[in-house]
Amino acid sequence: MQVLVVGGGRIGAYLAEDLAAKGHQVVMIEKRPERVQELTLQLAKSRVRVIQGDGNDPTVLREAGAKDMQALAAATGDDEDNLVIGLLGKREFGIPRVVGRVNNPRNAWLYAPSFGFDASVRPAEIIASLIEEEIEQPAP
Repeated sequence: MQVLVVGGGRIGAYLAEDLAAKGHQVVMIEKRPERVQELTLQLAKSRVRVIQGDGNDPTVLREAGAKDMQALAAATGDDEDNLVIGLLGKREFGIPRVVGRVNNPRNAWLYAPSFGFDASVRPAEIIASLIEEEIEQPAP
């Protein structure tokens, strides 16, 4: 499967590497030039193509091959960016599967099909739930 990952932070980089290890063809977009250099070295063995640019820019998405992608992960650390990326991915490029990273749980309602998202992932809620589960366990 061809997958576009937008956002080269820890989560995006891990996701890109993991998807590539499972046999997917991955292209990553990251806007920070210094991070692009790091990612290019880090992901070289995984054969992840790293592009420097703003994922909110349709020209950059086009350069990354968005029209040929089967999936898009909007994985930046900014909900506004992720929402624009998801909307462009679905409406402008017709990417079949669009998944977004929700940074602020209060924005989760925006990651809906009407905004171009097929699914969302809410790291803060997932981590809080796991911590609560561990807290409620009886002491050893």
